[in-house]
Amino acid sequence: MTSGPQPGFPRPELKSRYDVDSIREDEWHTYSGEITNKIIQAQLTAASLKTHRRLLNAGCGIYRLDLQNWSEVRLDLFDLPIKESHLSVCGSVEYLPFCRDSFGAVVCVGEVLGYCDPAAALREFARVLAPSGILISDFGSSKSIRRLLTRSFGRAADLITDDYNGSPERTWVYDPSYIRALFVASGFKVQKVFGTHTWSALVRRLGCSRSFSVSVQRRLEWLPLPLRTADLITVVAARD
Repeated sequence: MTSGPQPGFPRPELKSRYDVDSIREDEWHTYSGEITNKIIQAQLTAASLKTHRRLLNAGCGIYRLDLQNWSEVRLDLFDLPIKESHLSVCGSVEYLPFCRDSFGAVVCVGEVLGYCDPAAALREFARVLAPSGILISDFGSSKSIRRLLTRSFGRAADLITDDYNGSPERTWVYDPSYIRALFVASGFKVQKVFGTHTWSALVRRLGCSRSFSVSVQRRLEWLPLPLRTADLITVVAARD
């Protein structure tokens, strides 16, 4: 990593955005969620784990996974999003309040790694996962075609300001090779990598609206662009 501010935000800075009991998603994040849910369903349905059918939904916000054959424990930094959930814990992904080998799978999506120290979070996920446990996590890519010719393009980690539901939002984006190195250093073996928002990232780079960009993405799903162009990267890994 280059010198400068370290990834993550203090909890008070995130409170106004995420200590809520409902969220109205825009077209961009609605599409991201649809694709991510398909990945999660496919990967965890196919998981061959015979024991430890306990699943940690880390940094869940208001969202449940409700996967068949998995007992879901929801964790969020704030109380309000999980107030109606029976199996829920308020805590940080950087300091998980669980014992070693507690879960058969951990899901940390919605670009949670863009709001915390990813190295600390991945070490904690490895600690609480049982041997061969599955981790599914995503992050914004600094090598997205949407970042081409910008200051952040290709940086190991960079703080950007994006639009979320019409409001500016700060978040961290990462070079996929940097995040892969963190996975390996934390004791994970990367199994699969998926890319979301490729055509839409290109169209946004050309200056078109978020809504139009997503409509183009949906029309061109049959003609995928290379993974390296994707704006959102989802990694499926197993604990060694």
